[in-house]
Amino acid sequence: MHLDLIFLVIAFVVLWIGAGISISGIDKISKIVKIPSFLVSFFALGFLTSISEISVAYFSLIDKTPGISVGNLVGGSAVLTLLIIPLLAVLNKGIKIDDRTGPISFPLAYLVISLPVILMLDKTIGRGDAMIMIFAFGFLAFTISARNTLLDKIENALMHPNVNVFKESTKIIIGVALIILSCKYIVDTTVFYANKLAISPFIVGLLLISLGTNLPELTVLIRSTLSKKKNIALGDYVGSAALNTCTLGFLALFNNAPINLGGGVKYNLFLLPIGAVLFLLFTKNKNLERKEGYVLLSLYTLFVVLEFLIR
Repeated sequence: MHLDLIFLVIAFVVLWIGAGISISGIDKISKIVKIPSFLVSFFALGFLTSISEISVAYFSLIDKTPGISVGNLVGGSAVLTLLIIPLLAVLNKGIKIDDRTGPISFPLAYLVISLPVILMLDKTIGRGDAMIMIFAFGFLAFTISARNTLLDKIENALMHPNVNVFKESTKIIIGVALIILSCKYIVDTTVFYANKLAISPFIVGLLLISLGTNLPELTVLIRSTLSKKKNIALGDYVGSAALNTCTLGFLALFNNAPINLGGGVKYNLFLLPIGAVLFLLFTKNKNLERKEGYVLLSLYTLFVVLEFLIR
């Protein structure tokens, strides 16, 4: 028990170091290629920090328990949009959404993030639903026109003698590898002791797995706040949450049959699209205030409480 606790602390330290290395690499690359750090983190860090969710989806297919992954992905989106992004606003005394976020359509992004809840109303996720989710994410990525510009500018940067994109890219990969390894150990250890203490699997999924697979994002939150690089964090969170929808789409597509969710679908899931609408209303003035972050945090608290109250 004590040895596990020591290794757990070490894993958190490794997670912290890995996030710091990744943020540093992304920030330098964004300056080299003259692309907003928000966009680089949306596509790069957003994908890389979502590998834990993708891994859960893969192994749930192998184990023929896709429902676990569905709960993890939907719960993960709730954690990102109702807990972590509001925390970013609270800790930084607000978030200014300016031109550095690039051509991101937040209404479209949040529609993609909320889409699984809408498609789960019939308590099943079939291949038709899967195609809708995959297409929606693909369309979101396509509409970010700067993505094409990103490739051109990276090519130009690689030809510049004073630029070492390879070095910074390697730093990002090493940092994310540290994040993934430490995150896996933390989640596995937490789940092991939860099962040993006879804690409900549902509670483990809601409070531990969805939070555990977002440990990289939580670490990015702290590191980016301390280094005052809020756009890197926001890009990572929006990218990760949108990618959850895409991952869920592929999970349903490759599953041999429609995923039956049964009684797992509860009305508190509607707090996810409600939170999306509130975020869009709050940021009409291109700013998410600290008090508005508290409102969104209260929605996450309500989300958790209702899971225990709704039967």
